[in-house]
Amino acid sequence: MRIGRRALLAGAGAALLLPTRPSAQPVAARLDDIVARHVAARGGASALDRVRACQIELDIDERGQTIQGRYAASVDRLVRIDIYAGGNLVYREGVDREGVWLWPGGETAPRPSVATGAANALLHGAENHLFGLHRFVERGHRLQLMPSERIDGRDHHVIEVIYSTGHTSYFFIDPQGWQIVRRRDRRAYHPDADATEQRVETLYSDFQAISGVIAAHRNIDVDLANGAILATNQVTRRVLNPELPAGLFDRAYIQREIRPTPAAA
Repeated sequence: MRIGRRALLAGAGAALLLPTRPSAQPVAARLDDIVARHVAARGGASALDRVRACQIELDIDERGQTIQGRYAASVDRLVRIDIYAGGNLVYREGVDREGVWLWPGGETAPRPSVATGAANALLHGAENHLFGLHRFVERGHRLQLMPSERIDGRDHHVIEVIYSTGHTSYFFIDPQGWQIVRRRDRRAYHPDADATEQRVETLYSDFQAISGVIAAHRNIDVDLANGAILATNQVTRRVLNPELPAGLFDRAYIQREIRPTPAAA
């Protein structure tokens, strides 16, 4: 079992992910202005900057099976994911101070992950969950405004993000609500199991405010080569700045098994 990774990308072949249908009238706006509008739409810089950690519970529908995920991340670049199937813990992975690790069900102990893509997925995901775009440059990432693309009758702003790891993603901002509504990148979808890269588009929706910060609570990953849905992820609970147990991110830490809180009826 693997959680669908929404934060991966690969530098090679990134040019293939450039917008394919630029608008005839590109939006004449500076990158800083677009980022500022987006940050304001997410609740503002002050609210975003107060986030130091998060915990997320979600339902993951992949290949006809629904599993549950419990995710935690902190600004110290620490991450942990627990995957449940039928209420049983079947997989863990994360980043602790020793590096990236994974713990498949049936194995007696965690082991280091040797997949570069897995490390990128976890680290990029934490950056996206914990920081607004206005903080990306100071975090070591590079942003560039690309030609706009017309989608559903509106010109969407396209921002190229080159993470500190060297990998590239393209974020599409809808000027109607100034939220990131889709993302495109080239990546291995489950890098620990298969390093084959594919072009993936993630569609974001169901934006909700928690503790003053607005974020998508639903995303759908699509294989751009054939339009197939790779996975659908629905957040059922999101907590910002929770009190995290000491050692939560340590691969040697044995967490008491708690089933994810079910979504409200």
